[in-house]
Amino acid sequence: MRFVRDNQAAATRAIADTILDGLRTHKRVLWLVSGGSNIAIEKEAMDLIREHAGDRISGLAILPIDERYGQPGHADSNSQALREAGFDPGGATWIDVLMHNLPLEETVSFYTSVAGAALSNASLIVGQFGMGSDGHIAGIKPDSPAVEPDASTVTGYKWDDYIRMTLMPEALKQITSGFLIAYGADKKKPLTRLQNNKVAFKKFPAVLLYDLPNVSVYNDQIESEGTKKK
Repeated sequence: MRFVRDNQAAATRAIADTILDGLRTHKRVLWLVSGGSNIAIEKEAMDLIREHAGDRISGLAILPIDERYGQPGHADSNSQALREAGFDPGGATWIDVLMHNLPLEETVSFYTSVAGAALSNASLIVGQFGMGSDGHIAGIKPDSPAVEPDASTVTGYKWDDYIRMTLMPEALKQITSGFLIAYGADKKKPLTRLQNNKVAFKKFPAVLLYDLPNVSVYNDQIESEGTKKK
């Protein structure tokens, strides 16, 4: 895991370049996108991808890494937040897992089906994460059903804030290039905890990122020892 202390423009370029490099080598690329503070970066990265990918953009699929359950386009939906930010996939395939307006169990089943197919078909899987002050990533909250041992691709559960649906750890471990975006003073404590890596997954789900082969943590607080400027 590499901690990169740089601005959000650098994070945007790194994500866009990773996806573009995959498309240029004729790979099928899956981009797993997050909500919250990632929205603006994802919109800007998508603009860069659309500008430079040409016809190869058809090899890109976009899927939420997690979603809040509800009717399509509801106020707390991560996909709706992307739409409202002006996220334009161009010729890429963008899947809204709420699109069929199904009951929760059936929505989780649909999400599982499309996620399984997308993960299987991709040769490059780019995962973009945010991190809460409690150390949650995707929709995996500490001490929630999502941290229990389970081979499911997707789970859905009611928590104290939303009815959450999320890709589960075994699915997330298929990510080949991960990006954690964590800007702001409130991220200093969870970033330090992540770097120290001394907290159990059930209490601090972000440590799952250590199981991914290639993760860059873009932030404005800390950096890896080997990358610190002299």
